[in-house]
Amino acid sequence: MDNPRKILHIDPDFMITYFIIYPGKTIQSSLSIPSAIQLLKNEVFDLVLSEPHHMAILVPQN
Repeated sequence: MDNPRKILHIDPDFMITYFIIYPGKTIQSSLSIPSAIQLLKNEVFDLVLSEPHHMAILVPQN
């Protein structure tokens, strides 16, 4: 299971969902705001979607 895609989604109510997408499999977890902040400090995400801020941050792929 190489190269999973990591996505962090913040919905309009600041509910946070973390997705790890493997070929043929997706893992989805709900996070608290403090947990999401820790993850943002320690993980590299492929995509961060923030609906309250009307922003999407896409990390360039090699």
